Amino acid sequence: MMEFKEGQLVVMLSPFTDVEAYGNIKSFTDESLTLNVNIAGLLKEGWDILCIVLDNNDVYEFYSRVNFMEGNNAVITRPTYDGLCVIEKRRFSRVDCEIGFVAKLISINNISMAKSNKTFPGTIKNISAGGILAEANLCLPVDSVFSFKLKTNYFIDCMARVKRVNEVPDEKKFEMGCEFIDISLENIKAISMFTFKERLKMKRKELFGNVFK
Repeated sequence: MMEFKEGQLVVMLSPFTDVEAYGNIKSFTDESLTLNVNIAGLLKEGWDILCIVLDNNDVYEFYSRVNFMEGNNAVITRPTYDGLCVIEKRRFSRVDCEIGFVAKLISINNISMAKSNKTFPGTIKNISAGGILAEANLCLPVDSVFSFKLKTNYFIDCMARVKRVNEVPDEKKFEMGCEFIDISLENIKAISMFTFKERLKMKRKELFGNVFK
């Protein structure tokens, strides 16, 4: 289980700005974390934020709120352990979507397919920073690997491994639960930000109907 430590790096992403803030934990209590932020003014009191924390070989994400700012110090709500999600283990929420992609096969049954240039189209039905649920006409065996460009606000080069496969009834299609592999921290942050904004859109629509799109 992750433990917060002084000096630990926290990346803070806000839906209200495209600029990300970095902070090192200065002190903490049972209720809050005090961070020394890289640039003052990027965060505002009352903002909901998504935080990404590096701890040894794991990457965690959690939701928080900026309680108040004091110079370069930001005091944010400390998450409960239930609120900490391990990205590598993919124990965190996904968002539904409809994102088309064209994938290139990398391997099937541990046999390299890289030289075959075999491609197939598909649709991403939901996504998180840990992986995707992909729908395609092709049924790939578990542990197959493919690469594709993920379109969010820009294109992200991704590689995924198939973890489970289910046939879609009456549609002659297959749903594949996949995990990202060899993904960089920068891409984790980009996908986390995308899913965070999508969750906010859904919440606004739930609360206010079509006023927010």
